[in-house]
Amino acid sequence: MSVPTAEPTAPTFEEHQGPSLAGAPPRFGGWRLYMLMAAGALGIAALSLALPSTPSYDPWAWLVWGREILHGSLHTPGGPTWKPLPVVFTTVFALFGSAQPNLWLMIARAGAVMATLMTFKLAFRLTSWLPVGLGNRVTEGRAALGETLVEWAPALLAGLIAAVGLALSGNLLSDSTLGYSEGLAVAALLVGLERHLDGHPRQAFALGFVAALDRPEIWLFWGPYGLWLMWKDPGARKLVIGLAVLTLFLWFVPQKWGGGSFTSGINRAQHPRKNSAAFAACPFCTELAHHAWTLVLLRIKLAALLVIGAAGVVLGRAMRARGGVSLLGRRERALALLSLCGLFGYAWWILVAIETQAGFSGNDRYLVIGSGFIEICGAGGFGWAAIELARWVQRRLGARRADGGTGRGARLTLLAACTALFAAVFVFLPNWVGGNTIDIPATHRSLVYQADLRRDLVYLINRAGGVKKLEACGAGHVMVEGFQVPMVAWYFDARTIDIEDQPNTDPDGEANPPTPWPNVIFQDRDTGSAALLPAPQTIIDWEHEGATEFAHFVRTKTMFFFEDCAPQPKDSPARYQS
Repeated sequence: MSVPTAEPTAPTFEEHQGPSLAGAPPRFGGWRLYMLMAAGALGIAALSLALPSTPSYDPWAWLVWGREILHGSLHTPGGPTWKPLPVVFTTVFALFGSAQPNLWLMIARAGAVMATLMTFKLAFRLTSWLPVGLGNRVTEGRAALGETLVEWAPALLAGLIAAVGLALSGNLLSDSTLGYSEGLAVAALLVGLERHLDGHPRQAFALGFVAALDRPEIWLFWGPYGLWLMWKDPGARKLVIGLAVLTLFLWFVPQKWGGGSFTSGINRAQHPRKNSAAFAACPFCTELAHHAWTLVLLRIKLAALLVIGAAGVVLGRAMRARGGVSLLGRRERALALLSLCGLFGYAWWILVAIETQAGFSGNDRYLVIGSGFIEICGAGGFGWAAIELARWVQRRLGARRADGGTGRGARLTLLAACTALFAAVFVFLPNWVGGNTIDIPATHRSLVYQADLRRDLVYLINRAGGVKKLEACGAGHVMVEGFQVPMVAWYFDARTIDIEDQPNTDPDGEANPPTPWPNVIFQDRDTGSAALLPAPQTIIDWEHEGATEFAHFVRTKTMFFFEDCAPQPKDSPARYQS
C-alpha cells in the first residue's frame, strides 16, 4: 500500500502572525501599565524642577485664576483665552500656596512625557500586529528571548521613531516645560485610543473628555464618538450626556462668572499676537506650510502619506477578496489604524489652518495633537517597510527552509538586517527642507532666560521690602512688559487686569497718547533678543515730566526696576539712560 505524501513547506511571512503586546502578562497591561507610566512621567517631571523653571504667560494666568476660584473671586478679563483643563489642576494646587506654580509645571511636563511614551506604545503595538512569519520557534530560554526581540525589531524601530520624533518635534518640549497643557491633551487622546482598541469605549470616551477640556476642536471628533457609543451601548448614555453637559458648563459658565460673557473666550481668541499667521496674506496657507508642516521631520511626514496611500490599496484589495470590512485580518486592521492615525493628524492640521483663516491665533502648540498622530503613522511606516523588504528579499532569494532550523535563523537575520537598514535611513537621510526638530541649545537658553525673569522679579520684590510695601506705593500702580503681567499679578496676589502693561508709543518711544506714569515699573524683554518694555525713551520722558527721577533704580540680569514713591524736586536730572 502506498500513501500519497506531500513535501512539507515552511511557513511564509503571510501565514504567521507577528508578536503582539496582547500576549504580555496581565500585570503589565491595562491600567496597571498606565499607572506605572504615569508614575514614571511624574518622576521625570519632578526631577526636571531642579533645573531653572518657570511657567509662561498663559500658565501664569491659569495659576491666578485657580487661586481666584479657590477664594470665590474669579476674574477672567485681562488674561488669555479661558481653558478649563489646566484651571482644574491650578485650582486644586492653589491649596498649596507658593508651591502652586511648580506643582502645575510638574503636571504639564508629565503630560508631555506621557504623550511621548504613548506614541512609542501605540506605534509599537500597531506595527507588532503586522505579520512577520518566521516559522515556529524551536528554541527555548535566552535563545527564544533573542528570537522574540528580533521579531519585535520592526515594532521597536517604529516605537522609537515615534517617541523621538514627537519629543523633538516643534514646540512640545519647550511649551510643556513652560507649563502649557497640550501634552496632557495628547496623552489623554492616545490612552483613550488604546482603551478603545482594548474594548473599553466608555473609558475611551472619558479620556476624550479630558482632551475636550483643553481644545474645543476635539468636540468635532469626540461628539460623534459619543453618539456612536450611545447607539452601541445604551447603558453609556448617562455617561455621554453627563460629560457633554459638564464640558459645556466648564467652558462657558466660568467665563460668565468671571466678569465676561459666555463667549468671552471666542472673542479673546480672535485677537491674536501681531506675529500670528492670522495676519498673513493667506492665513490658511501660512499656517499649513510654515507652521504645521515644519513641526515634523519630512521623512516621517512622507512615510505617513505613503502609509495612508499604500494601506488604502491593501485594504481595498482585501475587502474585495474577502467581501467586507468585518472579515479583514489582523494585518489589514493594523494598517487601517495606522492610516487613520495619519488621516486624523493631517485633518487636525487642516482644521487649525481653517481656524487661522477665520481670524484665530493658530499658535504652533495647537498643532501638536495632529503631530502626535502623524508620528505614529509615519513611524509605523518604517516598521512596515522593514517587514515588507524582508518578505521581498526572501522571495527573491528563495531562502525559505522547511525544517524550521537554519531557515528560521536566516529569516531572523534577514529581518534584523532590513530593520537596521531602515533605522539607518531614518537617522542619516537628509531632511531636504532644513531643520524642523527642536534646537535644544537655543531652547535651553530660552528656558533659562524665562526662569531668570521669575528669579529676578522675586529678588526685586524682596529687595524693595515686599509686595505690601510696593502696593502701598502710589496706590499700587504697577507696570511690566505685557507678557509678564500674569506673573506679576500672581506674586502681587492681584487680578491680571490690575497690573498695567507698557503703553502704546510713537516711533520715538513716547507714550501715545501721553500716559500718567506708574509708581512701580519692572522693565524687561519678553525674550533675550526682544526690545526693552516699557520703552526706555518712555521712562526718560516720564522722568522729565516729574517722575521724581524714579528715586529707586535697580538693575538685575533681566530686569530694570523703578520706584517713584518719595516726592523729589521736579527739576532733578534724569539719570536713566537706555
